[in-house]
Amino acid sequence: MTRRPKHTVFFLTLMSTLFLTEPAMSQPDATRYIEAVQTFADNALTLGKDVYGPKHTPLFVDGINIDTRAPATWKQTDGREWVISNLGNQQIFFRTLDGLTGLTGDARYRSAAQDALRYTFNDLWWDGLIPWGGHMAYDATTDTVVWAEDKAKVQELKCHYPHYELMWQTDPDKTRSLIEHIWSGHILDWSNLDFNRHATPTPTGDLWDQAYEGSPVFFWGKGLTFLNAGSDIFYAAAVLSHLTSDPKPLVWAKRLAARYDETRNPKTGLSGYQFSQTHAWCDGPKIRGDRAQYQYGDAFKDHHVAEGTLFMPYRRPSSKEQICQLLTGELLGENGREFAQYALTEVTAWGKAAYRKSDNAFIPMLTDGTPLEGFVIPKEGYFGPKGRVVQAATAGTTELWVYALACRIAGDPFLWDMARNIALGIDLGDIGAAPDEAPQLTPHTNTASTSALLAFLELHRKTGRTEYLDMACQIGDNILQKCFKKAMR
Repeated sequence: MTRRPKHTVFFLTLMSTLFLTEPAMSQPDATRYIEAVQTFADNALTLGKDVYGPKHTPLFVDGINIDTRAPATWKQTDGREWVISNLGNQQIFFRTLDGLTGLTGDARYRSAAQDALRYTFNDLWWDGLIPWGGHMAYDATTDTVVWAEDKAKVQELKCHYPHYELMWQTDPDKTRSLIEHIWSGHILDWSNLDFNRHATPTPTGDLWDQAYEGSPVFFWGKGLTFLNAGSDIFYAAAVLSHLTSDPKPLVWAKRLAARYDETRNPKTGLSGYQFSQTHAWCDGPKIRGDRAQYQYGDAFKDHHVAEGTLFMPYRRPSSKEQICQLLTGELLGENGREFAQYALTEVTAWGKAAYRKSDNAFIPMLTDGTPLEGFVIPKEGYFGPKGRVVQAATAGTTELWVYALACRIAGDPFLWDMARNIALGIDLGDIGAAPDEAPQLTPHTNTASTSALLAFLELHRKTGRTEYLDMACQIGDNILQKCFKKAMR
């Protein structure tokens, strides 16, 4: 139960809503996007509510089949089917509803999202946590909380980044308690911020008044300190501090973000996806240890090999996590400059140490710069089957977005060059040698990527040039043509 819906319309709604806030876009041009978003939202409010099982609730199901109007189901190995309502999967959708009310003045959209939040807080409250994320959800057919067959009843957030601001508007006390319990449930050792990617309800205790000592990174701990989970944890505390003006959660958010920065290799500037090591399953339950050491260590004995010293351990750069840090830094202003700086340092290191312009690719490597491209994995394990050849990853539209956002925030010519190279590499044209130079963009692109749309909006925000907004419009029209199907209204 780890997948989130990939229905493009969920992304279309958010991105189009953001798109429409661009002041340079005239109302006649914007109308087609607003209408598409409203059509989707109206259909979701009509067809997407929980009307399954004995109890009908204000919750939304995770997806609707546009042909049959039937809800998406999750099939169990024993033949059971769940109609899933996973609030973690729906945070982009909730931002869409919230944004639509802001754009149109129609209160129905925000109210529907708040009704679902209010029901979750009141009826599905789990001693401080809620059933959402990677492994838990609500089954609308049985009116029960369910969880993945191969996992326990645990919360897991990985790059979900919930809409805590709307939660705060709905119920500030429950929102504060939720974020505090996220921290008390995930943190295993406050002295060094070892944490578990899974959490169960745990008393908050002294919480933000715990003692922090720090420690050398790559210590042997009990948790798997993945950045995708860690970024959700420090994001939650940072937003809580923003909402409450309490500095204490922000202190801890910065400490956790800094743990990843402390893994940064001085030679390359690359940081680790984990800041600790743990005795995890390497090849089944009988062999335990650091999974990277197990599969790569014998071949690179003169190097520090650990899960936290692999660049692109999961075959892609960690772009979402860097976007989270950049936007968190922007939200907090001077109080959040560390988040933005960590991300800027990281994506700069990607470009200087691991990017290959000739084929628009990021090269897998140890964070000390030792290349892994072409390495044949010698034995079975977590990072792939025996015989898998480690390959470079082509930079795509998500990487274009992160560099466009970064160069808007920092104004660094190198970051602009990276955005330019990636745009050229994915056939979107030449954004120009510098922000003040005219771009030569692809006149008739076929891309319907929401990440590309956001990238060009960032370039427009930085420069004010209409060419970037025109490209965003072209991509938006492609999204409407390719992804907005069988509209029912």
